[in-house]
Amino acid sequence: MPIELFDDERADIARTSRLMSYHNSRAAAVLVWAIALALGGFVAWAMFFRIDEAVKARGEVIASSRVQIIQSVDGGVLAELHVKEGDKVRAGQVLARLDPTRLEAAAGEVDARITGLQARIARLRAETAGLATPRFPTQASAGLREQAAIEQALFQQRRLSLQEDLRTLQTAVDLARKELSLVEGLQSSGDVSTAEVLRAQRGLNDAEARLIGRRNKFMEDARADLSKAEDELNQASQLMTRRRQEVHDSIFTAAGPGIVKNVRVTTLGGVLRAGEEIMQIVPQDDALILEAKVLPADIARVTVGLPATVRLDPFDYTIYGSVQGEVSYVSADTLKESTPRGEEIYYRVHVRPQTSGPGQPLVSSTRRALDVLPGMTAQLDIRTGDRTLMDFLLKPLRKTLNESFKER
Repeated sequence: MPIELFDDERADIARTSRLMSYHNSRAAAVLVWAIALALGGFVAWAMFFRIDEAVKARGEVIASSRVQIIQSVDGGVLAELHVKEGDKVRAGQVLARLDPTRLEAAAGEVDARITGLQARIARLRAETAGLATPRFPTQASAGLREQAAIEQALFQQRRLSLQEDLRTLQTAVDLARKELSLVEGLQSSGDVSTAEVLRAQRGLNDAEARLIGRRNKFMEDARADLSKAEDELNQASQLMTRRRQEVHDSIFTAAGPGIVKNVRVTTLGGVLRAGEEIMQIVPQDDALILEAKVLPADIARVTVGLPATVRLDPFDYTIYGSVQGEVSYVSADTLKESTPRGEEIYYRVHVRPQTSGPGQPLVSSTRRALDVLPGMTAQLDIRTGDRTLMDFLLKPLRKTLNESFKER
């Protein structure tokens, strides 16, 4: 009896063991199938699910017309400064002035020279044309009227001198003509020789030549002086244009509405070098764009028209969201810039953010209006395309295989 009970227990244990083994194998099979199905589903999903490819770059908000650099063209002494850092200015507003004393004196000197030349030219034209009096400009300045009086007196003096010389020479011609007439009368009576007649004729010719020569020399000298004076007037007029431009450049004005920044010179009476920067004006009403620096390794995928996502650093992305934009410009060549980390090589890319209209503020993806100012920094993601998740996962494997089966 004890032996039979022992056999029954052994049978129960064996049956229980078989049942447990069956259930374990079935659970394992279910698990394997579940893993296989999950893996297969993931592979199928990864083959069709697409993710965006993007080029990341850092950028800065700038005005489309760039910052206006106010600088001294010719240098000088700072006499007036009407603005300070952060002031808002309007188009045409005077920002600063240089001391105009030296420039105005130089312009006045050239102006006086032009006035004198204009009066001299009027006199010389009257002399060459044989006028009774010079024709000076009717609407003349006080300086020109003074010079006109001087040239008028000189005209009369030269004219009287010429008339006196011509009168003397004409008298000599008349005497020579009378002498020739007398000699010719004596020749007919045989009292003088032919040689005497020829001598008298030569004397008349010489007297007439001196008369004509004096008149011609006066005209030639007047024409030469007129040509020289006109050349000098042309040169003086060009110089006057430069002098007026220098006076104009001594007054610094804003080209458009904006905000003053980087005021570098604040000492009245300070001397400015030619080309020295005084301040900058950040345009206020111009359209804002983002200027990004893209690495040369990424530039092949960046073209005009690509969409971009902009995350402005001053606005928390989790609260304000991002701004959509579009690539509007890609530089044709690389640019180099010295930084504390060394020389940086990059391509310049412009992204124009989307706005609801001209002059309207930027609206983020969370429908918030953003008060964007030039100088703000941003992170840009330029969408260059998309690919499947499987391509993304297999990329490291493909790269490893391509690099592994190559000889050195």
